[in-house]
Amino acid sequence: MGLSLETFIENTQNVTSTAVLKKLFLSAVAEEGYENAVFAQANNRRLVSIPWSEFPAGYLDTYKAEEWDRIDPVVQRAPSARGLFKWSDTGVGGGFTKKQKTFFEQCRELGVHSGITIPIRGMGHGVDLISLSLRTPDKLAPDRMTYVYMLSVQYWLKYCGLVGRQDEQTIALTSQERECLRWCKEGKTNWEIGEILSISEKTVEFHLSNGMRKLGASNRITAVIIGIKWGLIPL
Repeated sequence: MGLSLETFIENTQNVTSTAVLKKLFLSAVAEEGYENAVFAQANNRRLVSIPWSEFPAGYLDTYKAEEWDRIDPVVQRAPSARGLFKWSDTGVGGGFTKKQKTFFEQCRELGVHSGITIPIRGMGHGVDLISLSLRTPDKLAPDRMTYVYMLSVQYWLKYCGLVGRQDEQTIALTSQERECLRWCKEGKTNWEIGEILSISEKTVEFHLSNGMRKLGASNRITAVIIGIKWGLIPL
């Protein structure tokens, strides 16, 4: 098991270089078994930029030359996804087209297996993607995916701060919104949070929804990471 999320956040807090940030992130996900990684930006279901990638030699050149993003179900799924998803779950109606099956076969031949993607809201109508995958056939660890998701969101938030894509802002969360998000960080369900705070499950849902909206987060995991970054939720 790799370092804790809290340690990763602390390690990245004072980083001033995107190169150092990338190194810390790649080291953290490598501890989880992911040898391949890419940070990309998409718009209108096409890749428009790839700030960096770590793939076996020849993979990215082939991907670009073949314009695989036109058929890649991961790129097609990302705009509508609200959180982490496995590549194997991206088939429309539960299946893949012949071209998509061939695409995945070619990926595996080039050393890219069993991937996951974390889509995060980008600039304008775009979406940022962090995709992680294996180099050999193996099973993903489902119990570690929330942790990997949170690592990725923290990387993205810090990256945006370093390149000037996100301004610090003042967020006014109520005390109960903060408390609900704090217990989310501890992995508590809405029912458990309600029991702890002596409020109904529906009230917990209401506070979490408001907190997510104020933080500009599409889900509670992203809201927790943003809350930690801005000092609204303690580590």
